[in-house]
Amino acid sequence: MDKKAHAKHNEDACEFLLKDGNYCDWVVTTAFYSALHYVQHEIFPRDINGKNYPNFEKYYNEHYAGSHNKPNKHISTVNIVKSEIGDQAHQNYEWLYGLCMTARYRNYKTHPFIAVEAAKRLQRLKTYLKK
Repeated sequence: MDKKAHAKHNEDACEFLLKDGNYCDWVVTTAFYSALHYVQHEIFPRDINGKNYPNFEKYYNEHYAGSHNKPNKHISTVNIVKSEIGDQAHQNYEWLYGLCMTARYRNYKTHPFIAVEAAKRLQRLKTYLKK
């Protein structure tokens, strides 16, 4: 499945779960993973500093090869969204990332307001994408 199709699949799940109203943590999670696939589809393939990267995996593996301060893949994506798409996309993406980490790893009891906001942030993020 390509990145954009995967993003849409997660977005559809996000909408379904939001309407259900019982799985707010999964609304946040699916909104974030939809955003992740949308931004990776937007950015790649890409020439960065004269080097061609057909996908995120190749970028991550080559860009940070031998680095002692290698960020995890999520932080790397947060950073590249800022540099390659812009500040407004970055703000929405970083917000979704932070909320997803909380919902998945710290507290699955996500307030319905946060679930609604996550879905809105995903839609806002998409307005900054061209592909």
